[in-house]
Amino acid sequence: MTLVSQSNEESTCERPTSKYAQYTGVLAATLAAFSIGTYLSWTSSALPLYNKNDTLSVSDQEGSWISSLVPLGAIPITIPAGMLADKFGRKRTIWAITVPLFLCWYIIAFAQSKIWIFLGRFVAGAACGAASVVVPMFTSEIAEQSIRGLLGTIFQLQITAGILFAYATAFTDNLHVIAILCSVAPALLLISFPFVPESPAWLVMQGRKNEANDVLKHFRGAHYRTETELTRLELQASEMREAKASIFDLRKYQKAICITLGLMIFQQLSGVNTLIFYAKKIFDDAGSTLSSSTSSVIVGAVQVVATYCSTILIERAGRKLLLFISVSVMATCMFTLSGYFHFQNSHDLSSVSWIPLLSFAVFIVIFSIGFGPIPWLMVGELFTNNVKSAASAATAICNWTLAFLVTKCFQDMVDLMGISSSFATFGVISLIGTVFVSTVVPETKGRSVEEIQIELYGTQISSIPRETDPEV
Repeated sequence: MTLVSQSNEESTCERPTSKYAQYTGVLAATLAAFSIGTYLSWTSSALPLYNKNDTLSVSDQEGSWISSLVPLGAIPITIPAGMLADKFGRKRTIWAITVPLFLCWYIIAFAQSKIWIFLGRFVAGAACGAASVVVPMFTSEIAEQSIRGLLGTIFQLQITAGILFAYATAFTDNLHVIAILCSVAPALLLISFPFVPESPAWLVMQGRKNEANDVLKHFRGAHYRTETELTRLELQASEMREAKASIFDLRKYQKAICITLGLMIFQQLSGVNTLIFYAKKIFDDAGSTLSSSTSSVIVGAVQVVATYCSTILIERAGRKLLLFISVSVMATCMFTLSGYFHFQNSHDLSSVSWIPLLSFAVFIVIFSIGFGPIPWLMVGELFTNNVKSAASAATAICNWTLAFLVTKCFQDMVDLMGISSSFATFGVISLIGTVFVSTVVPETKGRSVEEIQIELYGTQISSIPRETDPEV
C-alpha cells in the first residue's frame, strides 16, 4: 500500500501543474503567424484603394506582382531559417524575424513609389517564410505531449485570424491606416517575446542543461520533476546529431515524397490563394448585393471558425476521407463560381447574387478542414524523425513556390481566358486531385510510422538498403 501511494505521489509530481505558461508562450510566438495572415490578405483590401489613387495607381499586372512577392520572398529563406534557428536559438531567430514583419508595414504604408512597395512585400515574404519554419518548431518544443497537437493548431488558427483582420481593415478605406493597424501584431510580438524563455530542446542541444531545467519548470510548473523529460530531450538531441539527414536523403522516401508533394500541388492549384488575395475584387466583379468588404469579412470569419473546428474533425475522421470530401467539394465550388461568371453577362443573376459568397464560404470551410491542414500533418506521419526536418523543408519550398506561381499567374489567366474559365481550370485540377487521393494517398490515422512504411515499401525504411551498400 505504501509503495503504491509513493508511486502515485511521484507520478503526480512529474505531471505539470500548470499549462498557462505554455499557452502564453505559444500565443505570443504565433503572433508571427497572425502577421503572415495579414500580409497574405492585405492585397484584397489595399489593391482596390491604389486604383483610386492617382499619384500611385497600380495596374493589374503590377498588382499581381505585389500579391505574389510575399510567397516569392519566402522561397529562398525556408532552408536557411532552420539552420539559423539551430545556430542562434528559436527565440532570438523569431524575434529577429519579427523586426522586418513590423518595419515592412511602414515601408508599404508610406511608400512614395511602387518599387518600395515591391521591396517591402518581398522582404516581408522572406520573414513570413522564416516564421512558417521556426514558429511551429518552437511551439512543438515548448509544449508537453498531452497538448502538443492542440497548441500546434494555433499557428494555422492565427493565420486565419490575421486574414480576417486584414479583410476587416478595408472598412477604414485608407492605405496608411490599414498598414498601421496590421503592424500592431508584430509590435506586440516584439514587446512580449523577450519575456518568453528559450526552447528547452534547443538548450539541451547546446549542452545548457541547467538552463533547460529552469525553462521546463517555467513551462510545466515550479513543482514539476524535470529529470525524465530532460533525459528524453538529451536522447533526442543525441539521435538527431547522429542521424541528421539532408534533403538529398529523401531519395529513399520516394513514395512518401510523391504523396506529400502531390498533396501540396493540389492544395495550391486548387486556387485557394487567388481567392484569399483577390477576395474583394472577386466580390466586386460578381456584383453581390452585399458590399465586397462585408463579403470578405464573412468569408474570413467562416475560415477562422472552420479552422478551429477542423482540429476536432481531423482527430475523429480519417485523413483520407477528409481529403477526398475536401477536394471534391472544392472542385464543385470552383465549377459553381465558373458557371456564375459565365452566365453573368448574358443573364440577369440578381436573384442569385448570393451564389459567389456561398461558394466562396463553402470552399474556405471545406479547405480548412481538409486540404488546408492535412497535407502538413501527413509530413509528420509519413517520415521517420531523422528526416522530418528535411521533408518539411522540401514541402515548404514546394508550397511557397506554387503559391507564388498561382498568385502571379492568376491575373494572366483571367486576361487570357476570362475569370470563368480560370475558375473552371482550378475545378478540373481539384477533380484530378480526387483521383490522386483515392488511388495514391494511404490512411494514416491511428497508425505508426512503421506500419505506414510497410504499406508503402513492403518493409521499414531502416531496412531499405542505402546507396553506400554493396548491393545498391
